[in-house]
Amino acid sequence: MKTENHIPESVRVLIVDDEERARDLLEILLTRIPGIEVCGKAGSADEALNMVIACVPDLVFLDVQMPEKNGFQLVDYFRKYLLNTTVVFVTAHAEFAISALKVSAFDYLLKPVMMEQLNETVVRFRAERLHRLQERKVDRLLELSDKPNNLKFNTRTGYILVKPDEIFYCEADVNYTTLNFGNNNKEVITVNLGKVEELLLPHSFFRISRSVLVNTSFLKKADRQKKKCLLVKNDEKIWLDIPPGNIRELEKLIENS
Repeated sequence: MKTENHIPESVRVLIVDDEERARDLLEILLTRIPGIEVCGKAGSADEALNMVIACVPDLVFLDVQMPEKNGFQLVDYFRKYLLNTTVVFVTAHAEFAISALKVSAFDYLLKPVMMEQLNETVVRFRAERLHRLQERKVDRLLELSDKPNNLKFNTRTGYILVKPDEIFYCEADVNYTTLNFGNNNKEVITVNLGKVEELLLPHSFFRISRSVLVNTSFLKKADRQKKKCLLVKNDEKIWLDIPPGNIRELEKLIENS
């Protein structure tokens, strides 16, 4: 029987190192791992801070020793600005390992970085991220089990009460979210898409991309070649972009539901 190859979950990566050669070598190694997207390379802490805000990486591979601001100082900035990203320190000095663990780094790698250790770090990150997502699903399910079916969302002028099954799909709008109900009926709520996802996960919703969350009850088709999925509500149809890896994750979710 023919089986499809599993497409690994996509991971967006930022590389931060003051040495251009070190950045390039690490990028070459990372791009050998399926599902890795290098969204940027920075040569300083200040440049990295701007890139983290702009491209929102899942993982930051961060050199410890850099001029002006070092890697530990950059992590302090992440905390100051509440930037939710995971850090892997990359250093030529083993003595930095303890300091890396003290600042709650996910891992540390010694230069020269070996492919085997790099791959192990990525595999472990994917596994822990999936575990955290499953824990959040269970927590939200328990939290909502004794609550009314309506969800309350704040808007710019007040609030709205929404039944989750009425929502067609949701779109990120900077720090706000647009709830689409179909037939051009929309509401902008003052909640970011990440928080909306937490609230809607127990109600058959799936994050098809960084900016779109869909109600899988309205899913009719997924096209791996076109990298799109089709939602249909009443007479309204809409095609939305979805990465190939997310198509597979969506398929597994539906099969297990």
